[in-house]
Amino acid sequence: MSYTNKNVEDYLKAIYKLEEVLGLAKTGDIAKELGVTAATVSKTLKRLEVSRLIERLPYEGVKLSSKGKTMAITIIKKHRLAEYFLHYYLKFDLIKAHIYAHMLEHMPEDFFDKLWIFMNKPSRCPHGNIIPGLPEYREEDLRETTNDNPLPKLREGAWVKITRILCSFQHKLIEQLIKADITVGSIVYIEKIGDYSIAIRSSSNGTALEIPMYQANFIRGIVLNEK
Repeated sequence: MSYTNKNVEDYLKAIYKLEEVLGLAKTGDIAKELGVTAATVSKTLKRLEVSRLIERLPYEGVKLSSKGKTMAITIIKKHRLAEYFLHYYLKFDLIKAHIYAHMLEHMPEDFFDKLWIFMNKPSRCPHGNIIPGLPEYREEDLRETTNDNPLPKLREGAWVKITRILCSFQHKLIEQLIKADITVGSIVYIEKIGDYSIAIRSSSNGTALEIPMYQANFIRGIVLNEK
């Protein structure tokens, strides 16, 4: 198997996103993201380690190596640029834009270089996430423009403005949020933060959602009523 094929790119992208959210990637979390078994993940991680694309942290999980991160950033950049194009230019809804971006992200990089210029050089995807690897931006500069946190790290009884949704390969979270009219810029009320889930309510239509804690970590926001 070539380590530039779609399967390996998907693994690198999943690990990158889990590092964004959780700081590292565990076998079980990678399996959730990709919809495969833990045994399949373990086998693939061994091959990625041999190719020096990941580094293992004993009893913790894995992180991308410098080589793996460079490859992952290219894939994430292409995915988020594709989402931007599909949503804002072709007017696909956020769910279809996310799904179709998975198909487009394997196009050659020079296609996306020209697409980025054509779209007037966007710096964030429709879900509020930084588009990494762009020539005129430093990721650390863009990161400083937000002071957000994952929903579980906020507090009960707070009104929160959603700033970013770190999308996964499984589309259920996006679908659930869109049905409740929750997207980037939406205001939600945190009703309860439990041990295994978090309960929120949409300010636009009053829809209540109970989101598993794992998925809630993919949603970031800023508390509006802090004193």
